[in-house]
Amino acid sequence: MRDEVTSSLWDHVSAECFEGPLEGKRLEFWYVALTDVGTELDLHPDAILLFSDQRSFISTVMAKIAAPFLSYRNKKALMLPHFRWTMHSEVDPRLPEGEQGLGLRDEHDRAKFYPLSLIPEGGAIEDEWLGKKVSITRNKSDGVAYATWAEGGGPPKQLLTRWYGFSFTYPDCDIYSN
Repeated sequence: MRDEVTSSLWDHVSAECFEGPLEGKRLEFWYVALTDVGTELDLHPDAILLFSDQRSFISTVMAKIAAPFLSYRNKKALMLPHFRWTMHSEVDPRLPEGEQGLGLRDEHDRAKFYPLSLIPEGGAIEDEWLGKKVSITRNKSDGVAYATWAEGGGPPKQLLTRWYGFSFTYPDCDIYSN
């Protein structure tokens, strides 16, 4: 991603600038939960939901053409031909490139990938990562996975992502297997 102020290029997974005037800087991490409206209302019945009916031309086209392929429940990743030209290396062959999963990382860029196919919808898995117990839960209603520390505290840094993107950013990451 490129920022509009400095035209610096940023890695969307690590939030680190890799080219431009801000090279080497890292953006602050904010945890954002991915969900859908129905699940949000189930979890928080008093939630106030805001929306806009304003859409850009690009978002309208993407919604009609590509959206079915971009779903996190979709087993195959849509990679347009020009996207391959932006890849700086081959996809890590340890998993299929389109494998969807939950990636965890810490402030030292140690990382672990949890394939969604190993996390039952409406269930959870327990694991140990970095000497701590972590629970990976997957909502039944929206299929989204999220991680929490067993000891409590804030959630680990996490991202619902495809394997190819996570493995480019964290090439030596661990992979969960049951």
